[in-house]
Amino acid sequence: MADSSSIFSAVFPLDGVAELRPSKQIELSVVKGLSVVQLFARNGKVSKACKLLDINGKPGRATVRKEFTALPLSPGQWMLVSEESIHKGGLAAYIAARIEDRGYVSEQGDARVCIRVRGPKARRVMAKGCRLDLHPNAARTGFCAQTVMAQVGVILHQVDDTPTYDLLVYSGFARSFWQWIAEAAAEFAD
Repeated sequence: MADSSSIFSAVFPLDGVAELRPSKQIELSVVKGLSVVQLFARNGKVSKACKLLDINGKPGRATVRKEFTALPLSPGQWMLVSEESIHKGGLAAYIAARIEDRGYVSEQGDARVCIRVRGPKARRVMAKGCRLDLHPNAARTGFCAQTVMAQVGVILHQVDDTPTYDLLVYSGFARSFWQWIAEAAAEFAD
C-alpha cells in the first residue's frame, strides 16, 4: 500500500487567488499561520473559565492576550486565535490544560480562513456587505461580532482604528468570499 503522505497534501483554500495590489486606500491580505480554536465553557463555569484565561465574557469585545486573542461568540463561547508558532503543543492543548474541566475546545484551524481588510477605505468596503454598524462611534479597536457578508457567515474583529478588520470565514466559502471582497475593494485600488 502506498504511503498516504505521498498521496495527500495540505491545500490552503486561497492558494493561487489573484490578490488585490495594496494601495494607500485599501489593502486585502490573507493571514496565514494561525491557530484557531473554539472554546465552550461548561454550564455554570463561564466566569471561572473567563478568570482562568483572563478573558472578557461580554459580547462584542475581544480580549487580546500575549498568547491568543479571544473573540466572544455567544455566552460561554469564544473563538481563540493565535500564531501557530506560539504554542508548541498547539493552542487547543494549551487552552484545554488551562481550563481543565471547566470547558472544552474544538480545533478550528483547518475550518477557518482569516482575511484582513485594512486602510482608510476599509470601512467603506465593509459597508458594501456588512450588516453591522461599523461607524467609529459604534465600533472601535476590539469590536467583534458574527455577521453575514455576501451570504457567508463571518466572525469580524476590528484589530485597530486604521481601521483594520480580520474576517474569519469558513474555509469552504473562502474563495467565493475573497472574490466578492476583492471586487468590493477594487474601486479604491490605485
